[in-house]
Amino acid sequence: MWFKTILRRRGAPASAAPRRGGPFRANEAMLRRLERLTVDASRSLQGNPNSGEHPSRHQLPMAIFSEHRPYSPGDDYRTVDWNAYARHEQVVVKLGEAEQDVDVHVLVDCSRSMDYGAPSKLVAAQQFAAAVGYIALAHSDRVRVTPFSAARLAGFGPAQGKGRAPELLRFIERLAPASATSLADVLRGYARQHERGGLLVICSDLLAAPADTLSEGLRSLTPPRWQVLVAHTLEAGELSPALGGLVDLEDAETGERIAVQLDEAALQQYRQNVERWQREIAEACGRYGASYVQVLADWPFERAVLPYLRLRRMVR
Repeated sequence: MWFKTILRRRGAPASAAPRRGGPFRANEAMLRRLERLTVDASRSLQGNPNSGEHPSRHQLPMAIFSEHRPYSPGDDYRTVDWNAYARHEQVVVKLGEAEQDVDVHVLVDCSRSMDYGAPSKLVAAQQFAAAVGYIALAHSDRVRVTPFSAARLAGFGPAQGKGRAPELLRFIERLAPASATSLADVLRGYARQHERGGLLVICSDLLAAPADTLSEGLRSLTPPRWQVLVAHTLEAGELSPALGGLVDLEDAETGERIAVQLDEAALQQYRQNVERWQREIAEACGRYGASYVQVLADWPFERAVLPYLRLRRMVR
């Protein structure tokens, strides 16, 4: 697919192509603000009741209740509804919705195409993964972060509790571009290894995953066991390249090059292809119950990415 390529003006030195910016570094002030947020996890996810802060489908005897059930030996007398007993002469306990923790999984695309832009898409994905992981740790969820390229690489976690945050951030800072991606295989393998499911965040440019390939992977990650967020990380120049004339197109994954004459008609066709590609990916996500967001690498995280996620009720 020709729009997978990195664009470079023919004859220009390699340094003329956009390069990634500085390495990812966690910002302490931003982390303090992230602690006030929580991921918006579905109540259908399997978690541990009486731990964590997410609503669940578990109901336990408790003082703040939503319905009754008959008393059973062993129930705490403090949960008996004595007013109901006085009116109906039946001993019932008050059932309330139990809160739970959830498993939060973050997959970070480390293929070569992510090493593009200033800041690079990989830096944006690292920032996104660090934010999600830190928010989850700060609210007692269990966190796994797994980089992947052609196959899944050594990952972080499971970890629980804010005390593991420095370890998480050091792990994410060390992520580096590797080989090409096989996203469908990675997603299928991940689903087999984590049958319990959970909240899964995929940070990728999806350049090696056309919509039908992404669909194959998402088919294994459907609700109610999984809640999936696809964070489609792109660089602004990939959406609308400011180039013209004779250029070399270099495939970011394989390094293969072709020479192309770019005129306005070709650029217009490129933009239409990109729009169709994004639309097909969003539709594939929708078919399997996954949420889709597009994140540009140069968006300021706190002033653009977080408000964007709040608006779509992915964090609150």
